[in-house]
Amino acid sequence: VFVAEPLELIRMVATISPSAMLLAVILAATDRFIMAFKWRLLLLVRDLPVSLWTAVRSYWASSLIGLVLPVTVGADALRVFILRRFGILEVTASIVVERILGTIAMGSVALVSCVLLAATVAGISIQRLTVGLTFALVFSIVLFVGSLMMSTWWTERHILSPSWLRKATESYSQYRQHPLALSVFYVLSIVESLVVALIAFVIAIGLGFTIPLYILIATVPIAFALARLPVSLGGFGVQEAAFVYLAGFVDVQATEALSIMLLLDVAMLIALVPSAFDSSMLSFRKQAASKQMS
Repeated sequence: VFVAEPLELIRMVATISPSAMLLAVILAATDRFIMAFKWRLLLLVRDLPVSLWTAVRSYWASSLIGLVLPVTVGADALRVFILRRFGILEVTASIVVERILGTIAMGSVALVSCVLLAATVAGISIQRLTVGLTFALVFSIVLFVGSLMMSTWWTERHILSPSWLRKATESYSQYRQHPLALSVFYVLSIVESLVVALIAFVIAIGLGFTIPLYILIATVPIAFALARLPVSLGGFGVQEAAFVYLAGFVDVQATEALSIMLLLDVAMLIALVPSAFDSSMLSFRKQAASKQMS
C-alpha cells in the first residue's frame, strides 16, 4: 500500500467508467443479497418465519454498521438484536452456523486460489501454504460435523442443565438434520466469494486494465479471507494490503491494485447506503421489545 503513488492513485480512481462503477455497485448489492438469502435458509429450516425482505434489510443494516466494527462480531450482534422477536438463541445458532460454514467455504475458495496462483506464477512455491490450508479445511469440516453430533449427545444427556443452555445446544444441534440446506448454503458461499472477484474484474475493465478474470480469482478471495482476521475495522486496510502484495506476483502495479480495491470498497459502501435511510428498521426493535414485555 505504501509504495502506491498518491497522485497517480487519485488520477486512476477518477478515470473509472461510470457504467463499470454502476455494474460494480449492482454486483455488490447482489453479493449482499446472496448473503442474506443463504442466511435466511438457515432460519427457515428452524421454522423461523423471517421474510426474505426482512432478512435482506436486517443483513444490510448490520453490514453497514459492521463497517466500523472489528470483523463481523458487532454486525452479528446487531442482527440478533433486530430479530430477537424470533428467539435470540435460535437466531444466534443460525449465525454461528453461518460463520462456521462461511469460513469453510472461504477456505475452500482460498485453497483453489492458492493453487491457481501457483500455476500462474512461475517459480512461486506455496506448497506449505496449500498443505496448511488443506489441513485446516479438513479439520474445520470434521470439527463442524463433530460439534453438531456432540451438541446432540450433550442435549440428550443433560436434561437437568439450565434451560437456556439446553435450548442453545438444541438449537445448534438441529442443523444436523438439514444436510441439504447446509450444502446449498456452502455452495452459495462459494458463489459469493467468486462474485467479489467478478466485481474487481469489472472495476479493472472500467479503469482500462487488462487483468484476466482468473488472476483476480487467484488473488481477491485470499485477500478477503485475510481481512477476516480481527486486526482492523471491517477488514479495511488488510484486504487492500494483501491484494497489492499478491497482485505484485502477477506483475500488477501497486497503484493499479490499490485503485481496484479502493473502488471495490466504494462499490460495497454505495450498495449499503440505502439501509442508512431504512428508519423503519427501528420498528422491528420496538416490536421485539413490546413482545418481550407482553
